[in-house]
Amino acid sequence: MFKFSHNDKYKTIAAYSLAVIVSSALIIMGILNFSAVSDAVKKFFGILSPFTYGFIIAYLCNPILIFYEKHLFAFKKAKKDLSKLRRALSLILTVITAIAIIAVLAYAVIPQTVASVNDLGSKLNTYLGELQALADELTVKYSPIFLNTKYESVTHMLKDHEINFDLSSVISNSFVIFKDSFDQILSTGSRIVSEVINILMGIFLAIYFLISKEKLCAQGKKILAALLSRRAYLNTIRLARHTHKTFGGFLIGKIIDSAIIGVLAFICLWILKMPYYPLLAVIIGVTNIVPTFGPIFGGIIGGIIVVIVAPERLLVFVIFVFLIQQLDGNVIGPHILGDSIGISPIWVVIAIILASGLFGFIGMVLGVPAVGVVYTLVKQSCERKLKKKNMPKSTEFYKNDPPITDELDPGQIFIDKDTLIPEITSEDDIPEPLTVKESAGAFKKIAELFKKKTSKGKK
Repeated sequence: MFKFSHNDKYKTIAAYSLAVIVSSALIIMGILNFSAVSDAVKKFFGILSPFTYGFIIAYLCNPILIFYEKHLFAFKKAKKDLSKLRRALSLILTVITAIAIIAVLAYAVIPQTVASVNDLGSKLNTYLGELQALADELTVKYSPIFLNTKYESVTHMLKDHEINFDLSSVISNSFVIFKDSFDQILSTGSRIVSEVINILMGIFLAIYFLISKEKLCAQGKKILAALLSRRAYLNTIRLARHTHKTFGGFLIGKIIDSAIIGVLAFICLWILKMPYYPLLAVIIGVTNIVPTFGPIFGGIIGGIIVVIVAPERLLVFVIFVFLIQQLDGNVIGPHILGDSIGISPIWVVIAIILASGLFGFIGMVLGVPAVGVVYTLVKQSCERKLKKKNMPKSTEFYKNDPPITDELDPGQIFIDKDTLIPEITSEDDIPEPLTVKESAGAFKKIAELFKKKTSKGKK
């Protein structure tokens, strides 16, 4: 009889080996049955959709609730604890505010937008005929000047240059495809009813989330504290807070910013007597949610509509879009959003391209704050490792490191092991350049110190 002695080391190895084997088997089975796994995942997330809607609605309404609690129902002079009354009253006003916003959109913007789309579709052939006539007129007038040949129409000119292009058919087909897609979406009644039920359930869940948000957060943190070490727990909570600050600041700010731009566009386009101004205002406001590329998309889509309906107003529309985007980019946006993301424009572009390819429109909106969180984590990790190596942390230092004219042999690409390399330390660090706001703050502090010193000298 052999006697096996217990060994914790081998037990750990066996446990890890078993875990690796089981995980590998599950991954292989998932790959071989990808369609079944995909359907199961979709069904699982479909079951969770009311909770998803509830969380999103609660997350968007939470700033309104906080505003009412802090500014309207503070009850600072009350002797008793009125937190429950404060929460109840603030929640009622939050629900009323949300309903009012939806009502304004439903009864003011949506009917006019739908009417504009229907009217544009019914008169599209007339507009295209007028546009074709204008193009033919310009061709007859300017083709002898620029092409040294007089053409009777655009079609004649394109055929003469072996270009087969019919603007009328292209735009008509595009609108037909859009209308068919829209009708197909509306025809899926069962899906719409299902989603409406999920949204209604989500609204009730959102109310519960808002009522018990502190308790739910505390319960979640309690579970994490039980499962993780203290350091891992603190890191998780700090990451969650930073993510909430980044996503919340960006998402809420961008929605408010886009709503302001949409309202301004609605009023200004109405004053300018632009055709289909409700539809154009909605396009400008909705596309403005997407950073960087959104205003460009909105301007192009709106410009196409204006070209079809009233080509002579295109220049006015382009100038208006340019001015309102300058106002948004330099005044409204920075005031509302501030520096909620803190990443350079190139990373914004990369985030939009990657996230839109993976998750569509939602990815275009949420990809930027997601990359902002990842960027911050990578930046802090690099700076932490540089600190351990006693090396400079600022980006300014590495713009000219290593210098082109160093003391090493310029003919060698790779440095030999015997060659001495000049070391750099944290003392060589170059501070990041101050922003205009930081420079003003620093100047203000210096001025205050100077005033204090001069006042002491006078005494």
